[in-house]
Order: sequence, then structure tokens, then C-alpha cells
Amino acid sequence: MAIQDSILSALSVLATILGSVLLVVIFLSIIIILIVILLLVYSFKTGNILFPNQMIIGILFFEGPIKAVMRLFGVDDTLIDRISIDLQNRAMRNAFNKVPYDKRAIFIPQCLRSVDCPARLSPEGIKCMDCGSCEITKARQAAEKLGYTFFVVPGSSFIVRMIKKYHPKAIIGVGCMAEIKDGLDMMHKNNVPAIGVVLDRAGCVETLLDWDKLYEVMQAHE
Repeated sequence: MAIQDSILSALSVLATILGSVLLVVIFLSIIIILIVILLLVYSFKTGNILFPNQMIIGILFFEGPIKAVMRLFGVDDTLIDRISIDLQNRAMRNAFNKVPYDKRAIFIPQCLRSVDCPARLSPEGIKCMDCGSCEITKARQAAEKLGYTFFVVPGSSFIVRMIKKYHPKAIIGVGCMAEIKDGLDMMHKNNVPAIGVVLDRAGCVETLLDWDKLYEVMQAHE
């Protein structure tokens, strides 16, 4: 009986400790969420971003609650995603610029191709045939002249496979906002410098991109 009482007493103490720890974790989480939200509001109003690395971590861990609170103030989720992309681009830019061109890779979505594109799928993605019917030919030639490895992507799983095969030290990704955000989150967690360029118009075919922005990122170096 004494042993049972001792066990129950120990369990009661343990439950009290765990409960206290849980309350502390919840309190700290609320504080972090509020700080990130205040920083986001400041970014909205001023266009300046304070503590980008800390904001990235906060958004990565508390994205759901942050978006839920911001919705109460009429802020759309896509705006949070856009700021998250901008934050990660800024945070990774210096590291990205230090990587030599020949250690970088570019992933372009196939939706940027012309509907008359004659290229076909290969194990290395869509192989551009330089027909000139879209801007991809010019971008590929400019990228490969610098030393980049250039891919036209048929699907998201292809990117993971090429990264495992070629092990690029830095990456430029082009895509819709959701694809870029997910890709940057993954690269950030794996400590691979990556810059995302969001399509001006998303969709399945003949999407639009600010190609000058891509060339600017492509040519950046230390």
C-alpha cells in the first residue's frame, strides 16, 4: 500500500511539473506569436522588415495561429506568404551570392513554355529545343553561359530528385506563390541558400514572369 501511495504521489508531482511546463510553453508561444504579428504589422505599414531571421523562424513554427489572428484584421493569407517569401529571400541573399555560378541550379516551371513548344519530357526534365517561341530559350542560354545547371520542371517531385542527384549549393526557384513558399521553407530547414521568384500570373499554361527580375537574381554575386 505504501508503495502504491508513493507511486501515486510521484505521478501527481510529475503531472504538476508537466502542467507547469505546458503553461510556460503556451505562454511563450503566445508571446512569440504576438511579437511576430507586431513585426508583420510594422512591415505592412512601413515596408521595412526588422529581424528577418527571427520572423522566418516564428512564421515557420506558428504559421497557422499567425494567419488565423491576421485574418481577424482582414489580412489575406497570401499577403503573409508573400512577406514570408520576401523575408527568406532577404535572409538568404548574402549566402546565395557567395556561391559560385557553377554550383547553383535554376528550376523553371514548364507552365512558362509556349503552347506550341516542341520539347519533350526526359529524365532530366523538359529539354528546351531552342525554338524561340518563349523566353525559356534565352533564360537557359544566359544561365548556362554563367555556369548554372538549368532545369525545366515537369513536377515538384522532380526538383527533389535533381537536388539529390546534383547537390547544388544554391538554388533559384520560379513558381506560383504556394510552390515558392513551400520550396523556400524546405531549403531553409536544410540550410541551402535559395531565392524564390514568384510568377506574375500563375496557372497551368503560358503563365507570366518578370524575366528581368529572374536575370537580376541569376547574375547576383558577392
